[in-house]
Amino acid sequence: MSEWHERLWKPDTPAYRAASALLIPAELAFRAAVAARAWMYDRGILSSVVAPIPALGVGNLTVGGTGKTPMTAWFTETLAARGRVPAVVMRGYGGDEVEVHRLLNPEVPVHAAADRVEGVRRAERGGADVIVLDDAFQHRALRADAHVVLVAAEEWSASPRLLPRGPWREPLAALERASLTVTTRKVATRDDAQRVSGELAEICPAAEIAEAHIGLAGLARYDGASGKLSDPAPPAGFRCALAVAGVARPGAVFAQLEAAGATADERWGFSDHHRYSREEVARIAQRGQSGPLVATLKDAVKLSAVLGPATELYVPLQKVEWESGWEAVDRLLTSLERQG
Repeated sequence: MSEWHERLWKPDTPAYRAASALLIPAELAFRAAVAARAWMYDRGILSSVVAPIPALGVGNLTVGGTGKTPMTAWFTETLAARGRVPAVVMRGYGGDEVEVHRLLNPEVPVHAAADRVEGVRRAERGGADVIVLDDAFQHRALRADAHVVLVAAEEWSASPRLLPRGPWREPLAALERASLTVTTRKVATRDDAQRVSGELAEICPAAEIAEAHIGLAGLARYDGASGKLSDPAPPAGFRCALAVAGVARPGAVFAQLEAAGATADERWGFSDHHRYSREEVARIAQRGQSGPLVATLKDAVKLSAVLGPATELYVPLQKVEWESGWEAVDRLLTSLERQG
């Protein structure tokens, strides 16, 4: 049930070896299109709009799996704690991530808009004095004041392969547009993250680089009827009948649970923003009769409405822990405050 490209993009699989050569022309065409688009934005041929209030973009160079959602939530919460009035602006693809941000920061407005410029204007009219843009690094029609770009240690490659041959949306040279590059890790070791940061520093000598662990804060009971989460409890010793993950990297979710001492009788991975069929919901509900279920937050907001209150549904909540480069993070936050 894992996502097709998660299987395809593993170089040690037969599927990758068979398809890789065939995808070279498509990758070259995509790379050329990305380069042409960047060239036109850099030279003003394609115009961009300056955000009317301070805006921070949180993005990455790959297809999912770097920790954008918890990192966006962390910056939003931190800006609010420092006296600002933030709002989150996002495309809102699939609808689930909008609800996730509302659950993670209930007091912060979330504006979903395909037109990011209109989303920012809507947030400003609503009283926000700073914007956090989720997954906006490639959306250059809106010019943010700063960009935080995440690079996952688990997905690192010094010679990245672009779509569709690999998971990268832009080459590493795009990091020159970033205000801060953050090496994230979920199941990778601290040594792995430090190695990636070192290679990034060689590739981009002028880059500000920090490191963050996207760890498991605990398991929280999700009440779909009220749309509320309980306080997270330690996952050690927790056992569930089924763990479900419809995200870019389901394996990372399951590995985090296992490392924290939680066990699952079965694990089902689906594609990112997966839309569950009636048959899949029925099977998940059946497994829920044997014990509690664990699902990522974006899956829980979709499944709870159809599973009903009789099913015990828990979600793994993630936390951001800065392991190096905090001074650069603080400077970025301070610069946004000064622009307000």
